Amino acid sequence: QRPHTAPRVLMPAHCGHICAASVRTLCKSAAQAAHSPQPVAESWHNTHRFEPALCRHQESIPMQNPAKNVYLIHGWAANHHIFDDLIPRLPADWRIHAPDLPGHGAAPFDGTFDVAAAADALAAQIDEPACILGWSLGGQVALYLAARHPEKVRALCLTASFARFQAAPDYPEGLSNPALAKMVAFFGQDYHKYMKQFLQLQFLYAKDQQPILEKILPDIVKHGAPAALQAALDAVAAADARAFLPQIAAPALLIFGGKDSITPPRMGEYLHRHLPHSELHLIEKAAHAPFLTHAAQFAAWLADFFNRC
Repeated sequence: QRPHTAPRVLMPAHCGHICAASVRTLCKSAAQAAHSPQPVAESWHNTHRFEPALCRHQESIPMQNPAKNVYLIHGWAANHHIFDDLIPRLPADWRIHAPDLPGHGAAPFDGTFDVAAAADALAAQIDEPACILGWSLGGQVALYLAARHPEKVRALCLTASFARFQAAPDYPEGLSNPALAKMVAFFGQDYHKYMKQFLQLQFLYAKDQQPILEKILPDIVKHGAPAALQAALDAVAAADARAFLPQIAAPALLIFGGKDSITPPRMGEYLHRHLPHSELHLIEKAAHAPFLTHAAQFAAWLADFFNRC
């Protein structure tokens, strides 16, 4: 990776290794039906490029540098510092915004958390069509943003995320017995200890990358346990983006980990079947944080995708 100076990071008002041993990539053309994707086994450097038609719907947007405006949305129980290692790996000329969701990090909390409201608050900050990366809960916020404010979203990257978190009779892709509820008490008891343990589990199959964890952990935990832990988890259980996935016109890059037990690959495959313009990458040895454990590959995919949209 070429060296470059750190990008200029804009912190808006709060709204709230290198490659895997095996990677599967699934791509769809704009004309292909949004179901029954055919997996292709291949090495990371031979991944399919999605059809240019996937970005064609955006050509009328009067924006000279489409990938300059980028938002990174963190997941439940974390904050924007989770992206501290990723940001310097991205193109130096991007304008990168990394807000905290309500009740996370330094963001204020009014006692309630709602995924749609978080998306609306984020949309109010976006002054020109943006490329949105959302991790886990942040990915669901990004889906609501793209559905409710399509004029604000040029492209999406959803990593280790979901349309709906919990299983339902018509949604076997979800989790039947999510274990995150147990983490609320643990985080409240000793946020530093249990956040470190949680992140260490993500590096289980990429132990050579653990220095990244040591680098970012102090800033992640310095604000203490998020005030919105329980409220945000309740919001995750209630939110359901499935109905509006087919109406999301923005091209979407989906990056999932083969070892992820929180958002298993089947959740990414569901998104790929129902988002009309999507590209799915599966990193076999990644867990719930591919942008940390396989940082160089993740950054390369993200830069390539956003610069094509």
